[in-house]
Amino acid sequence: MNEIFILRHGKAEEAIETKSKNDFDRKLTIEGQKRTKKLGLFFNSLEESIDLVLASSYLRAKETAEIFVDNQNVKPKLEIVEFLSAGSSIREIAKGLLDYQHINKVLLVGHVPDLELFLGKLIGAESVGLKKGALAKVVLNNNINFSGRLEWLITSLIVKNIKLKDKEVTTTD
Repeated sequence: MNEIFILRHGKAEEAIETKSKNDFDRKLTIEGQKRTKKLGLFFNSLEESIDLVLASSYLRAKETAEIFVDNQNVKPKLEIVEFLSAGSSIREIAKGLLDYQHINKVLLVGHVPDLELFLGKLIGAESVGLKKGALAKVVLNNNINFSGRLEWLITSLIVKNIKLKDKEVTTTD
């Protein structure tokens, strides 16, 4: 693995809005869907690519991953994995990624604080704040110890204000 991308799920409905009242079933809001689509389209403009997307099984993370993948010029494979479920430890995430070391560029879609702590571990910090819909790129120096450097971090606010030329999204969410 040479690059890890980390995406916190998009804006989801509040727990009291979920019909099932189960945190697992919280889906993305319309705003969350639009910003995730816009992020996927913007990612294409960066001339980046992803080989594999790994996502939490929680509905909001799964929807975020699906929308992101659907808006890629070259669609990576998507796998739902339990080691990215809400409440996973840095150790659980790192252990889960061992099976994917042969993949060059991997996107992780999940939750906080799990992804904030894992991103921090990757770059030698305690934690890195990730708002909903934030996407980070880490270039690994050593994929055995999962250490590297933060290449960039795109926040949802930046995505909201981006004007796209190709496949332009006309909403001003």
